[in-house]
Amino acid sequence: MRREDVNGWMDVKERQAVMTDQQTAEVQEKHGQTIADYVGDMVALESHIEEALDRQLTETEDDPEAQAAVQRFHDLVKQHRDTLTALQEQVGTTAGNPIIEAGSTLLGKAAGVIDLVRTEGISKSLRDDYAAFSLAAISYAMLHTTALGLGNPQVAALAEQHLTDYAGAIERINELMPGVVERELAKDGHQTNPGAVAATRQVVPRAWHAAEG
Repeated sequence: MRREDVNGWMDVKERQAVMTDQQTAEVQEKHGQTIADYVGDMVALESHIEEALDRQLTETEDDPEAQAAVQRFHDLVKQHRDTLTALQEQVGTTAGNPIIEAGSTLLGKAAGVIDLVRTEGISKSLRDDYAAFSLAAISYAMLHTTALGLGNPQVAALAEQHLTDYAGAIERINELMPGVVERELAKDGHQTNPGAVAATRQVVPRAWHAAEG
């Protein structure tokens, strides 16, 4: 029973408490929907990347080292997608919002620009993976900020884990790419300088470390 004054009006403090509760509920609902939308975006993005990796499993058959890496990438992305899909049941979202469609469009445009750069075969696939993984990584950084800012440490922790996974995948491509390019050049009839692969494997991490400094 609410306390009322002689005029039948709710006590001022009680009215304020009810208004505060309503406002809090509205804020929490808005927070939840925003996080739910972000999770739905990431499910769509992971699914898009998995589809590309599915195709690459056959495209990389001529290079066992590259194929092994693509298989690991595929398994990782599938695990991400399945984990996020399970999370969707908790946060109550479904794929198919405008942000997801924009993300798919962005990936398509990025692929079109990337195709203007001349590479061939497996190296092109790994280069496309690099671009997609970078997009996923920054997207998880955004999700991490959003989840922490809106008070959902569970989603933030998952975003951090997936971000870390993609950072490792990107580093693996940095390690693989010089050898893949050299093997493709040899297959195309070129004779390459013996130290090219080793030199590039030193240059790439050195460049990143220099940028951090």
